[in-house]
Amino acid sequence: MAVIEAIATTYLEADAASVTFSSIPTTYEHLQVRGSHRAAGSSGGQAFYIELNATAGTGYSSHTMVGANTNALGQGTTGQAYIKIYDGIHGAFAAAAEYATMILDVLDYRNANKNTTVQLFMQDALTYGTDSRVTFGSGLWDSTDAITQIKFTPSNGNMVRGSEYTLYGLKSS
Repeated sequence: MAVIEAIATTYLEADAASVTFSSIPTTYEHLQVRGSHRAAGSSGGQAFYIELNATAGTGYSSHTMVGANTNALGQGTTGQAYIKIYDGIHGAFAAAAEYATMILDVLDYRNANKNTTVQLFMQDALTYGTDSRVTFGSGLWDSTDAITQIKFTPSNGNMVRGSEYTLYGLKSS
């Protein structure tokens, strides 16, 4: 039976440019972050950046699929300074009480024999129109280093007060 343990929770009492989990223990097989978040920026939907171990550069690749009402969008990037998840968090057009939800899995985060991969699911519904979105994404960090830090940043603006993230560790019994 799988064991899931909460490692840390961050609740924003004030707007912040990013949210970071650091000093992640090496006692689990996988990591999961669950969040409820909103960003304030100058545009509607935004990109969502994920950086591992405070390592920027060109070692990240990502793929995103977004379903918005009857529209679909796919995007892929390589050689980036972060994992980019397209259109996953609210921007300026969202009502103040609207927060998107997300689940991010970091698989085999300490395995020194393979590069780190992540998978992500986000959902949001906006009241300024009939727009409702679901986002599926995956990312690759071209490194075999164990993950000790995960940083989340919106593409513009700040994470809004009330956003909350919890980091979990998953292991087999």
